[in-house]
Amino acid sequence: MDHGLNWHFAQAINGLAGHSPLADTLMRVTASDLIFLVILGAALWWILTPADDIGKTAALAAAAAVVAGQIVNLAIGHLIDVPRPFIAHPQQVRLLVQAAHDSSFPSDHATAAFSVAATALLRTMPGRWLFLTTALLIAFARVYVGAHYPLDVIIGAALGMFWAIVLLHLDPHLQVPYQGAIAIARRLRLG
Repeated sequence: MDHGLNWHFAQAINGLAGHSPLADTLMRVTASDLIFLVILGAALWWILTPADDIGKTAALAAAAAVVAGQIVNLAIGHLIDVPRPFIAHPQQVRLLVQAAHDSSFPSDHATAAFSVAATALLRTMPGRWLFLTTALLIAFARVYVGAHYPLDVIIGAALGMFWAIVLLHLDPHLQVPYQGAIAIARRLRLG
């Protein structure tokens, strides 16, 4: 998996690292920390939609998509163990962040970011284009900093979008749990 075009593009993107301290800093933050703002942004749908349940349902669906994606990614990573670029090519990859030593494939960050972005797009949530742009930046940054190959983030993005679509199609079957969670939160004055 680390030969051919995948490795070629990984080298080209990671080859941009080390030439601009500002770009490297921005890519470090994007690759490591921006995912937390994406998750927080989805949580804001819950808080900012007190009059109806559309935002709350979207927040629950995004959370479910993120969790499902991470569980499946863990299983895939155990089945398809791909050494991360900085492990497979320590002399050729410039690693700019602390990264796990588990399988590179698929990217958990890309899966989570695209789970939220696709949920936002499919449910026409506020900020949907910002979520999509942020997800694309996170995916690019994960390769730039040397933590992933391009195929890792492409498949991670596809899995994130897949889970957002699945949750949208399951909406009719999930109304009871969604409404139950919303009712409990309202009783606890959490939304």
